Formats: sequence, C-alpha cells, structure tokens
Amino acid sequence: MEYRKPAQARELPGLRIALTIGLPAPWSMAARFMFDVKQIPYVPVEQLPGQPNEELLAWTGHRNAPVVVLNDEPPRTNWADIIELAERINPEPALVPEDPEDRIRMFGLANEICGAGGLTWTARHLMLAPGLKSDNAAVLASSRTMARAYGYSDAAAAAAPRRVAQILGILESQLQQQEARGSQYFIGDGLTAVDLIWASFSNTLHPLPEEVNPMDAGMRKVYQRTGDAFKPPEILFTQRDYIYEQHLSLPLDF
Repeated sequence: MEYRKPAQARELPGLRIALTIGLPAPWSMAARFMFDVKQIPYVPVEQLPGQPNEELLAWTGHRNAPVVVLNDEPPRTNWADIIELAERINPEPALVPEDPEDRIRMFGLANEICGAGGLTWTARHLMLAPGLKSDNAAVLASSRTMARAYGYSDAAAAAAPRRVAQILGILESQLQQQEARGSQYFIGDGLTAVDLIWASFSNTLHPLPEEVNPMDAGMRKVYQRTGDAFKPPEILFTQRDYIYEQHLSLPLDF
C-alpha cells in the first residue's frame, strides 16, 4: 500500500484515512474494510506506531489511527462513526441491518469486540503485563505509553481473563445460533460491519498464516500467546476465514 504523509494528505480533497503502517493493527484494518467492501476510493495516510505523529496531530487533532477525513468534515476516529460515514458515501452493500433488532444486536456485538472495554481493549491488559516488567528500556517505554492509553492497572489485568472469556462466549453463542439456521454471518443472511470487525480483530488472538499475513514475528507471538491462553472456540476462526474468502482480499497489505 502506498501511503501519503499527513502534510501531503491534508491538502487533498476527498476521503483520506490515516492507518497504522507495517502491521495489521485491528482498528485500522477494520476501518479499511468498511470502505474496501463498498469499493469507496480513499488516500491511505501513514500513522507510525509508537511515534509522536506530530503532522497527523497538527492536521486531525489525533496521534493514533484510524482517523478518517472526508473533505472538510471533522475527523472521525470512533468505529461507529466510521461505519456511518461509509454507509452514507455508498449505501450498497449495506453493512448495517435495516431491521432494528438486528441493528441493535450488530452494534452491540461490534462494541463487545472493538469498543472501549471490549475484547481487544481488555486483552491488551494481558499483553502489556510482560512489557511493563521488561529490562529493555524501549519495550518498557512503549508498554508504559500503551498502558496509559488503555487504562492499565493491576486490577484491570486481573479482571481481564473473565471479561475476555465472557465476550468470546457471547460471540460463540451468536455464531452457533446462526449456524443452526444455516447462516455463516453474525447477523442475518449476509455481510454486516460486525463480520468485518471480527475478521480484523480475530488476528489479535489467532493471526492468519504468515503467507497471507506477513506481520512482525514478535507481534505474532504476542497475539498467539494471548489466544493460546484463552483457547477461543474454533467456530470463531472458521467464520473469520469464510469472511476473508468471500469478501476480503488476501494477502493483507499494510
């Protein structure tokens, strides 16, 4: 993927998305997927992991990714706001169910995966614990920065396993119910935003193989170690693989 510098991108019209470069960052990848499946063109803008990102901050008011900017509209960083924008730019294929009960369930499941206090947010407390005890100054500094961002505490880390297991159980139950009615999607009989969100965030527990997900080996070990600790149900990854096969492009490009 060819990225523009923030200083270049801010002068351009249209849709620009700041994305974490060099790794399949779950929030960034999920944001991309919303626009990719709708074939909405955008300019990728670089956001460097663990760096100050001063140009991005000066332009958007945010250091982290994703940041989605359409023309002169305010920057969007919240996952639900990003979905709304994608739906507005191109309503088809619809990623938000029309049925209100399905819509409520979709947004609820999505929040359990990618919202503050959700699956990946909570699992980060466990991922950070070793780094906060590291003798490596760079690792320690990076871990402390992330710990502040995710509200890390010993109490939060202690509570994380139960919370993660609870969310995985919710996702498993939903897919089992869907499978019983003959659907391989989280909601209804077709693709919705929560399928794309899970396709991205599932890599933080069980990364796709190296040949289709050429991510940093150290990060892969961290993600896989977290997944191994929880032993997520296989149905979650069978469904993930189906979404990639049917709706997304591999290998991942970041």
